[in-house]
Amino acid sequence: MSLVRLIVGVGLVGVFVAISWVAVAAMVKQTGGEEFCASCHTMKPMAAAYRDDVHGGKNTWGIRAECVDCHLPHNNPVNYLYRKAVTGMHDVWAEFTYDLDSIDWEAMRERREHYVYDSGCLHCHTKLEAASEINNKTFVAHKPYFLGATKEQCASCHKYVGHKNLGEKLSSIQVGKE
Repeated sequence: MSLVRLIVGVGLVGVFVAISWVAVAAMVKQTGGEEFCASCHTMKPMAAAYRDDVHGGKNTWGIRAECVDCHLPHNNPVNYLYRKAVTGMHDVWAEFTYDLDSIDWEAMRERREHYVYDSGCLHCHTKLEAASEINNKTFVAHKPYFLGATKEQCASCHKYVGHKNLGEKLSSIQVGKE
């Protein structure tokens, strides 16, 4: 009788783990895109600029990067989930406690390397190193990066990646405040 209980217990734990895994995966997916991220009014300019960018779907193929593709690390699943939780809690806290109108978004853009992860870029641009070797111009530009000879990050050189004309979108909300 105890063997049957053990088998049933292990089966129930397995079902619970599987259901939990699916629920967490669905939650992570639902909270990773522009629709969710832009639901706070502070992200509206960023979302509008994203929709105008090739990474937001303005490309021949209609392929879109999600916010988490760029703004979370992709070096390992534990770090990804940890940074997602920390960033999400910070954003909720900020939405309710910060003076959002006083945020200097232009100054924040100057610190873009803190909000864009190279592992995210390379997660999608998987063939960049090999492609760089084929194209001389791209090779010269990326060689120091792939050799580890520079501390520059992807967003250091690609300043406006992901948010086309963000400066215009941000200045329009500043004009609206005056």
